[in-house]
Amino acid sequence: MNPMRRILVPVDFSACSRAALEHAAMLAKSFNATIDLLYVWEAPAFVAPEAMVGAAGTTQTLAQLASDQAEVAMREFATQAREAGIEIAATRVEQGDPAHTIVELAERENYDLIAMGTHGRSGFAHFLLGSVAEKVVRRAARPVLTVRTAESED
Repeated sequence: MNPMRRILVPVDFSACSRAALEHAAMLAKSFNATIDLLYVWEAPAFVAPEAMVGAAGTTQTLAQLASDQAEVAMREFATQAREAGIEIAATRVEQGDPAHTIVELAERENYDLIAMGTHGRSGFAHFLLGSVAEKVVRRAARPVLTVRTAESED
């Protein structure tokens, strides 16, 4: 068994993500591993990321606006984690299909574990929204730890 040195924690800033991060932090401490956070945002269907949006006299692309807001949310999430005593080595914000991007990044960057929350949707909600965690588990060559919280039950 290879030693665990790097853990990727994809987040969506929910309670499920926080729980997955807490589990990852326990493992990281035990194995002396590092934790990297990842948020992947996806442009809404039928809206081009190159579309221009304006606010307060400025214009920028939808992609830049979404990326900027995601960066702010990531900084806040990471700051809260650090204030709770969780060491975060790096944060990343990427655009793309979340499951594909998570799996591709984990392979390319040679992570030893992917730890992520799952909302545990079922039935019609699962049919409509799918499950990023389920797709990652099915596609990843790396071990995947999924964490579901009581709050995530529908």
